[in-house]
Amino acid sequence: MDTLLAAGGSKVDRGASRDRRRDFYRGYDALLANWYLLSSRIQENLLVLRDELHEELGRWRPNLPQPDWHAYTDRLNMIVASTGCL
Repeated sequence: MDTLLAAGGSKVDRGASRDRRRDFYRGYDALLANWYLLSSRIQENLLVLRDELHEELGRWRPNLPQPDWHAYTDRLNMIVASTGCL
C-alpha cells in the first residue's frame, strides 16, 4: 500500500512533491525572516502568493491532485531573485 497512492501516483511522485513543497517553505521562511528588509512591493507579492496558496490548500481534498508546488516554488524564486539580498 505504501508504494502506490490512491490517485495512481507513485511513491517517487509523492517524494518529489514533498521535496518541492519543502523547497517552497524554506524560501518562504527565509523571506519572512527578512520581512522588514523587503520593499513594500515585494511584501505585497509575497502576501498575494501566500493568499493564493492558502485558498488552493483550503479547496484541496485527498482525492484531488496536490497543488502545483512547482508553480508556487517558481513564483517564490522570482520573488527571492527580485530581493537581491537572499
